[in-house]
Parts: sequence; structure tokens; C-alpha cells
Amino acid sequence: MRRFSILLPLVLTWGCTPTFSDLDPVTEGTGEGEGESGDDGTDGGEDTVGDTDSGGDPVGELLSFDFRIHDDIESLVYVTWTSEVGGTAHIEYSFDDGEWLQTPPQEIDAGDHEQLLLGIPYNETFEWKVVVDSGEEVFTSAEQEAYTGDLPSMPEPTVTLSDPSQYEPSGKYLMGSVNSRTGGWVSGNYWKFIMDREGRIVWASQTADQHWTIYMQPSYDGTSILWDKNTYWADWDGGRASQIFRMKIDGTIEDTYDVSGEHHVFRELADGSIVWGAASGSSETLEKLNPDGSQETIWDCREFHDSIGANSSCQSNTLFWHESEDTFLFSFYTTNTVVEIDHQTGRTLRQWGGELPQSWGFDPSDSVFWWQHGATYTDEGTLLLSTESGDRGDYETVAREYIVDDDTETLVEIWNFGVGENIHGDTAGETHRLANGNTLHNYGSAGHIREVTNDGQVVWEVEWSGNRLLGRTVFLDDLWAFAP
Repeated sequence: MRRFSILLPLVLTWGCTPTFSDLDPVTEGTGEGEGESGDDGTDGGEDTVGDTDSGGDPVGELLSFDFRIHDDIESLVYVTWTSEVGGTAHIEYSFDDGEWLQTPPQEIDAGDHEQLLLGIPYNETFEWKVVVDSGEEVFTSAEQEAYTGDLPSMPEPTVTLSDPSQYEPSGKYLMGSVNSRTGGWVSGNYWKFIMDREGRIVWASQTADQHWTIYMQPSYDGTSILWDKNTYWADWDGGRASQIFRMKIDGTIEDTYDVSGEHHVFRELADGSIVWGAASGSSETLEKLNPDGSQETIWDCREFHDSIGANSSCQSNTLFWHESEDTFLFSFYTTNTVVEIDHQTGRTLRQWGGELPQSWGFDPSDSVFWWQHGATYTDEGTLLLSTESGDRGDYETVAREYIVDDDTETLVEIWNFGVGENIHGDTAGETHRLANGNTLHNYGSAGHIREVTNDGQVVWEVEWSGNRLLGRTVFLDDLWAFAP
């Protein structure tokens, strides 16, 4: 691991001002060596973009600064300094002209300090400076230069359309996963990633042994990253060795959950329980791992099929927890059906689709979904999902939104997007309604993502070449909550 020190002369601007002391003095120039990870001392906060001039001046007759790159995730940079004064400190850093980010402020004592920097793309040279407010004076170091490591050998996205004036404002970063191999639903190395709106990868981690990661998500409280290591499609073991990990952004594993049978979907609930779809031969159950380690079965697909006189296999592709009603939307591509399940009783409340007995109708009739993925409820209570358009053989992936009419047991389509766009993902995909009313549509194995307004205007579009399978993708407003 490379380690760098910078030794710079600065002008003392206050008569008796405390200085930042030398850290690990070296001869002028660049030194090389090994460093180890340390605690960055952050407690959460938000990226700040824009003018962050603190009003202070460089202090000290001689300053020494150091930085190092994370051993495994080379977009993560740690800067180190020594201060002879305590107070409120933060780091300001910039890699885009005129735009400065800053770390969350922290209270420090005099001494040695290390700070993690987040949101910097790979292969990027950037400037940074230390700011300490002692309560009496604001001390600002001179700007220093550092850089991140090389982007690993992973698929890179390309932003093909961008209208920042119409973005969802909180969507500063996109978290997801992507298969390294082309061709859709194929084995390969999966890369977990976070990218910015320009398509620059700012964080990446590979899942080992060609195990699949396709349902990555923030934890319920937003402070950790949850990701799945799915053995179902790699080891063909029925998912017996599948696991879910709770992780900080520096790779620190906080917890590991054994989720036998997991092959595609999981969710965390408010109490920390993990719920997942567990394969069981040609059927599937909805399983729950409680915080005390006990496991229970919420729902059984075979029992559901027996109750309606169906004789079909079950394999899921979506699990959505409707927290306000404490129900689950569970989507099955094998029967082109979405069911809604009561969490507490395990009772099937509703079923939608064009294949199973007792399913609801559609209005209009040609709005029926099939090969659907990513079913969610919006804040308005409408059903939103990604689906094939038309009937079987009409290979186009579209988004559809429905009113759920309990009186007539009908899904009434009120909005769609993508018809006639000729973008097709032969598997996977999802939709999310964003806070500003836009919709994020992930096209699954088409390797394509769009943010679209309610009137059908595409305001952001990103794609990966070669029909690469994308896992679940969600926008993030802030990365600092994931810091250790």
C-alpha cells in the first residue's frame, strides 16, 4: 500500500497562533511505505457541495500532511494530520472545479488525527485542506494534493443523457450491483458499486467465488450496507450456503446472517429482522430471521397454490415491505403473479396477474403484466412495477402503475412508460417512485437505467454495454452514514 507525506512551508499569520505540528517527518518529496486502516472518527453527516471557504488562513511555519489509500477499496482515502490546538475540525476536498465537499465536523483534542474521505472517483487527483475552529480562531491549512487508486477491472457505466435541473435532488449517488459477464442471467463475478451522477464509480467491491449479489440495499436505519452472497446460481446448492452481510463502507463486516434458500430477494424490517424468499425444491417460503436468532416461516407458496387449485412452481424476484400496513408484496416470475401477504397472520390478502385462478382483472385488459419485477407500493398507494409489455412475445420492458380497486378487484392502469422505446431486459428489473415524483426504472439484464418524469421525459440515463445483469439499484443522498 502506497503511503505519501507532504512537507510544505507556510506563512504564520497570527502572532501567537498554535500550529499544526509535523507528522512523521520525512525528507522533501514522496515517501513510500505500508499503512493500516484506522478509525476515521466520523459520526455521520452530509456531503456539502459549493463554496466552503472557512475564512481562515494557513497557519504554522512548517506543516506535514500524510494520506494513504485503503488496501482493498482504492477510492477511499485517509488523510492524517497533527494539531497543537483542539476544536471543531473538518476536511474540505475538491476534485471538480469550483466544487468543494467537506467531511462531517468532529470535536478534536490536540494530537494526531485521521479522517476518511468519501465520494471521490477512482483515478482522481484532488485537493484537500484541514480546517480547525478553536472557538477563538479558525485555522486553515494550505491546499494539499492527493489521489485515489486505479479503478478495478469491472464494467463501467456510461451516462448517455443528463438533465440535472430535473433530477430527484436527493439522488446524488446510485448504489447497485452488476455482473462482470455479458449475456444476462449468466454466472460471473458480481461487483457491488456506488456511482455518482456523472457515471463515475466512487466505491466498488467484488463478491468472491462468483456468488451472486443482486439485492444490495441500505440497512433499515441507513447506517450500513446490506448485501447478499447468493450461492443458489453459482454453486447450484439450492441456496443452502447463502448469506447476507451488514457492512460499513470501508468493508468492515458488522454482522453475518445465514439465510438458507435465499436466491434473489430479502428485506430488513424496523426491528432488525431479516425476511427473505427461500427456495424449497420447486416451491418457496417467506422466511424471517428474528433478532434473537430464531427463525419462522411467514408464508408457504405451495400451501397458497393448494388453496386456489394451482399446480405451478414458485420462484420469486421481488420482496417489498409495505411498512405502514405491515404487508409484503411477493412477486413470482414463474406464475407472472404478485401476492400481498399479511406479515402477522401470513394470510394472502390479494393476488394479481394473468395466470393463476382467482387473480384480479386489469383495466384496460391489455395492461396485464407478465414477467414482472420490482413491484412496490408508492406513497399514494398505487402499485408500480417493471414488466414486459403486451402479451408473451412482445419483447419490450416497460413500467406500469395501477390503482388497486378492491371494490371491483381490478388493477386500473393510470400510467406507463417505455412503450415503443424498444429497450428489453430478458430478466430482472425494477421501478421506484422518487420523492419528487420521478420514477427510477432499472431494466435488469438490459444493463440500462433511466430516471423519468411523470410526463415521460427522460432526465437521466445510464447504461452498461453487453446486456449485463443489474441487481437492485437505489439512489443515495449521503455516504457518511455508512462510515465506520
